[in-house]
Amino acid sequence: MLNNPTLPSLRSEFRANIYAQASAFIINVGLFVTTNNYIFIWIQFAALAFIGMYNAKSPQFFDRNILNHFISVMIFYLISMLIEGNHFLYICLIFIFTYLFFILKDNGYHKSVNLWMYLQALLIGTTFTYYPFYLKIIATAIAYLEAQLILNLAFKFLNTTAQHEAEMRYHRVLKIPLSTWFNFRRPEVGLAIRGSITAAILYALCSKFNDVKPNWAVVSAIACLQRDDFIASLRAIKGIAIGSIAAWPVAVILIYGLSGHQDISAVLLWIFLLISLVCSFEISVKPRLHMQIISSGLMILAITCVSTALETNTYAYLSLKVMNSLTGISIAYLALLIWNKSKRLWEVHTLDTNTN
Repeated sequence: MLNNPTLPSLRSEFRANIYAQASAFIINVGLFVTTNNYIFIWIQFAALAFIGMYNAKSPQFFDRNILNHFISVMIFYLISMLIEGNHFLYICLIFIFTYLFFILKDNGYHKSVNLWMYLQALLIGTTFTYYPFYLKIIATAIAYLEAQLILNLAFKFLNTTAQHEAEMRYHRVLKIPLSTWFNFRRPEVGLAIRGSITAAILYALCSKFNDVKPNWAVVSAIACLQRDDFIASLRAIKGIAIGSIAAWPVAVILIYGLSGHQDISAVLLWIFLLISLVCSFEISVKPRLHMQIISSGLMILAITCVSTALETNTYAYLSLKVMNSLTGISIAYLALLIWNKSKRLWEVHTLDTNTN
């Protein structure tokens, strides 16, 4: 039930992040408008991903989490380049990348609740598909340095010494015992198995139908399955489903109204992303269904603004995004039910074995 949903006020601990995101947007979109060079759009997307949902900064200038994010994306990029058009190897890459994400994300490696880095890396093959690959790498490197600098300035401007929990319990990735990566008794390993299998199946399924954006379905599913909590995962599935469906007709109206107004599209894009980001912060603090719905719906509207600003076939772009989101959460829901049922049967079997 939705009881008078209202947008949250901006918490003080989130202000540095919002300042950083706003600064990156003004710089990159301003340069794009001035030069009409699409490398600045790619830099903006990458900077958005690197800044993510940081609400605290490490004591060092170069935050090690952001550095790890940068390295992971570059590795994904380079492997994607080597794989080229090999469909099977790309499915294997998605499986491995998803598995590693789940294993490492709670070890000080990944601060982003909303999978900003996962999305950034995974969409390499489907966003600006015909954009030169070497320019994507250059843009990502620039975005990394920009994110580090802007975040440092934002936190220094606010004079905060807050240190993120993940940074305080940071572990070097190479020091995490390899045996724990496959210890099936650990919850993160169970999540990794469930998530990676779902991701691989989804990509293979969508690609089979010649879907040009199969990664969207994968990201939607993983966004729901990253929680070791059936109710929380179900809430995320409902939120994305309702938000996507509710935003669809609004986005269609938006397409009609923004036709030929790329400048307005760019402004609305930031407004939608900003409010969605604030909602995401609130979800991370206190998960609520109506916040999930608002956040998911605003992301659909933001993507619509991106398509309008770039003058692509916006109706097809929007419909494909919504359909992929619905496909992703449908498979995620099926995977969640199967996993929950299997988990219960295993617990009953273990209990019976111990009793006997």
